[in-house]
Amino acid sequence: MESLFFELGLVIIAASIVGVICYYLKQPLILAYIAAGVLIGPSGLGLVHDIETIHIIAQVGIMLMLFLVGLEMNPTRLKDLGAVAFITGIGQVVFTGLFGYLIASIFGFPFIQAMYIAVALTLSSTVIALKIIYDKRDNNALYGQVAISILLVQDVIAILALLALTGFEAGSFSFDYIRFGGILVKGIILSALAILIARKLLGYLYNKIATSHELLILFSLGWAFLVALACEYIGFNIEIGAFIAGLSLASLPYTFEINAKAKVLRDFFITIFFVALGAGMMFASMGPMVVKFVVLTLFVLIGNPLIVMTIMGLLGYDKRTSFFTGLSIANISEFSLILITMGGTLGHVDQNVISMVTIIGILTMTISSYLMTYNNQIYNKIRGVLTIFEFRKSKTELSTKKSGMANHIILLGCGQMGHTVLEQIKNFKEDYLVVDHDNSVIKDLIEKGITCIFGDIEDDELVNELDLDKAELIISTLSSTEDNIFLINHIEKLPRDKRPIIIVTSDSGREGVMLFNRGADYVILKPYLGGEHINDINKQLYGLEAETPLSLVQEIAVDGKSKFKSDHDYARVLHNLNKLRLREIKQKIEKRHIVLNSKSI
Repeated sequence: MESLFFELGLVIIAASIVGVICYYLKQPLILAYIAAGVLIGPSGLGLVHDIETIHIIAQVGIMLMLFLVGLEMNPTRLKDLGAVAFITGIGQVVFTGLFGYLIASIFGFPFIQAMYIAVALTLSSTVIALKIIYDKRDNNALYGQVAISILLVQDVIAILALLALTGFEAGSFSFDYIRFGGILVKGIILSALAILIARKLLGYLYNKIATSHELLILFSLGWAFLVALACEYIGFNIEIGAFIAGLSLASLPYTFEINAKAKVLRDFFITIFFVALGAGMMFASMGPMVVKFVVLTLFVLIGNPLIVMTIMGLLGYDKRTSFFTGLSIANISEFSLILITMGGTLGHVDQNVISMVTIIGILTMTISSYLMTYNNQIYNKIRGVLTIFEFRKSKTELSTKKSGMANHIILLGCGQMGHTVLEQIKNFKEDYLVVDHDNSVIKDLIEKGITCIFGDIEDDELVNELDLDKAELIISTLSSTEDNIFLINHIEKLPRDKRPIIIVTSDSGREGVMLFNRGADYVILKPYLGGEHINDINKQLYGLEAETPLSLVQEIAVDGKSKFKSDHDYARVLHNLNKLRLREIKQKIEKRHIVLNSKSI
């Protein structure tokens, strides 16, 4: 126990120290955790020896990750993305598996080992993708939703592959079909039973304990472990059990609070997972296989995205969504490592293959974390080349915009906040345009008769269609700072007398002040303010009613940089800047003799 405590303490200390260094160097934190593992593991200083126990603890993080994925799964969203998730997920697995097998065969691997390698290369890391997608706040973006859906399809395939291995006996290639079928039927029954219990019984219990936040999260975790243990008992993987547990709770009204509380635990255990992954790396035996794992690594990093972009392009998705989705699966999965390890236990693959696949996994996880973190910057560099993956032009089909709009409001993004803003605009403005990069959102707006257009604000063709020089006001609820900067820069190119007023949103005070410096007229700080505050601004600009005092954040006087000690300080400074800027906007309107036209009532 003392040894475990000592080694677990070293894991946390090493991860925190290397994490701080990488944070200041602006490097992905996942890289920091893997590097910390290499540093304290057998390949480094050799401080950690009980790798297996650390892996067991880390497995809790993967379980919690999939529990939260299931918890946030929207059945309607699944229905909307079902086709692209299934077609792209299955297509990627088939083509990656086929090419992976051919490459492994060319390198001289026997049939069974080539099959294991091929299957390992087809699966992508749900843990890596989800962590970065959530860290970038892209979980509600179209590419984020598509990527998560594809990864879930892959996870199901991974579970089936792991289940298939349970039909083999160690050292034998004879398959027990009866045993495999029995485990699969048990899994289906358990899933149906978990969902039924959650709907009939857990909903009632949650209503009773909802007032106790502590008991709410404890009960939810207890349910996750219960279903996970039940899955393990019948031969399923505990990770898929956790996903089933989360999915069974997804329809309850307490998912937001459960999610917020469980994320802290998830991040802690996920950190241990990545450190354990780095600590388990063995480089000594890989000398003769360098060419093989380099070629296979490049195939995963380049081939997977190309396959996904081709399939999604054929389905009518735009190049940006396809590219971002492709980068999200440019790695191999933790399930791949489990699968190849089980193959070694059964005697199907040797230790060299296990070490090669492990290093491919760590390399692709590390490099893809960079690709995902800087996907916007990479896309901006090669966007012209990516046009070849747009096989169908879906933009014209997803647009109700009239040509030559004038004196209109442009709303960028129609998510939760954007929907609130749209409802306000509809009450006082006839000419408005909604722009969103989610085709399901646009389809819903078209059905409701809302003037809208599908597209990405960083698409020059789209920007030219928005009639920006004739718009009165632009409201951006986009969470991406890069997107907002692109928009501001485009507005700055217009003649001064044709520049619309631009209101943008920011997730942090520091980024908000930066957007002010770039030229935004007004910045809404999401953690403190939201759609209702935009409503107050519209009331003042359009004279709908008397001014509403802005007192949502306490004022402070800022004499110098020494006051900027936290993001909360930036938020309060941003509030004062907004108050001053709103007066300047009104003066600009009066000076230019602009009349903001509201709906005739």
